[in-house]
Formats: sequence, C-alpha cells, structure tokens
Amino acid sequence: MDGRTFKRIRMSMGLTGDQLAARINVSGNYIRLVETNKKPVSELLEYKIMDELRHALHSDDPLFSLLKDMLRAQI
Repeated sequence: MDGRTFKRIRMSMGLTGDQLAARINVSGNYIRLVETNKKPVSELLEYKIMDELRHALHSDDPLFSLLKDMLRAQI
C-alpha cells in the first residue's frame, strides 16, 4: 500500500490524520509522512488501518451501509 492509498482509506473513513493517529496509536506527524510517501507503510501500520476499516464497515454508519451494498452488487 502506498501513501496515496493510505490517505484515501483514511479519508473514506471520515477521519483526519490526527484522529486516525489516535486510533492506531501513532503520531499525527507519522501519518502525514506516510501519506506524502516520506515514510513507507509498514506491515503493522497497514494491518492497523485495515482493522479500523473492518470496524467501520461493521458500524451502523449509513455511508458504510451504502458502501457494503455497492460492494455486494459487484460480486
């Protein structure tokens, strides 16, 4: 995963860099470095953001309900 993909996932979750950083226990500055490709996305960081995304997809948030419906329609 590159920094751009990482940022798109974060934005799709409706989180600021600092909010995501707090959730996955890293600094906001680290998130900014990753998103600008100045730091690589480590396997651990990739796992953490994917775990956050899984939690978001199982939430009652209407945006994620719509996303789940769209993904099901493509299968």
